Amino acid sequence: MMKVWLLGVFTVALTISVLSLILPEGKISKFAKPFISLIAIIVIVSPFIDAEELLKGSFSFGENKTVETDGEFLEYAVSIKIDNYRRNCVQIAENNGITGSEVVIDYTVDENYGLHIKGAEINLINAVITSEDKHIVILQRLENEISAYLNVDKAEIKIYE
Repeated sequence: MMKVWLLGVFTVALTISVLSLILPEGKISKFAKPFISLIAIIVIVSPFIDAEELLKGSFSFGENKTVETDGEFLEYAVSIKIDNYRRNCVQIAENNGITGSEVVIDYTVDENYGLHIKGAEINLINAVITSEDKHIVILQRLENEISAYLNVDKAEIKIYE
């Protein structure tokens, strides 16, 4: 089926190319090109439509045509996003003079694989603060910046020392 469709698409593309060279510019070309384009569109979408219903004047994608998502790929994509959020939170800590922090992102994934970040835990037990600012100022700034970055309430950012 796929080979037949690809052959049809290739044939239509070749035919359009040849006809565009052969057809003279003028009134005939103005009417022929839209007709040829319509045929090309029909050939390209033919795997997705039920031809019998189309000829009867109704249109449907057919009862047996379904779209499925690849759950494993979507889970992988979510894990990549979470890892990027985590790395960016570590970078925010480093920008505030804290090295060696560990970040855990608290999140949920809905049935449509939509990612919802609920909060974060920042572990500073093994971290080193290299900034000259006061300790409490650094922690407040870190909390503010991470909550703004993750778009969550500051109360959902837990910092462990």
